[in-house]
Amino acid sequence: MRKLATIIVINIMALGLVLTGAFAADKMMDKRSATTQWASNLIGTTVKNLQGETLGKITDLTINDDRVTFAIISHGGVLGIGDKLVPVPMKALTITDNKNATLDISKDKLATAPNFEKNSEKWPDFSNRQYSEDIYRFYGVQPHWK
Repeated sequence: MRKLATIIVINIMALGLVLTGAFAADKMMDKRSATTQWASNLIGTTVKNLQGETLGKITDLTINDDRVTFAIISHGGVLGIGDKLVPVPMKALTITDNKNATLDISKDKLATAPNFEKNSEKWPDFSNRQYSEDIYRFYGVQPHWK
């Protein structure tokens, strides 16, 4: 009788572990969530305008005030030579899937966007509110702090 009771208790405990594992597995996914953006997915993303023209690729992201504020897009140049780095507010981008994003701007206007040299020793100070505000204004989006 005692043996039978022990076997029943062990089986109930095993069933509990299996059900707990199944519940946890239900909360896990085989792939990364489609609703969460991952920096590793965004880096290398092709950015196109609404006309389908390729504007560049996301090469970096800036983080300020505990949030991703700008995507740095490599624009212009040939084979990475002569290209400019263009900060674009994340609010101005529409991420369409893991490797594509859309920006509502023409190639000509993007050529006049605030930018900096890829190989420059001095990069912009994105924590400077005035500098960042000017970029947000260029793209017609509201800064996150307003």
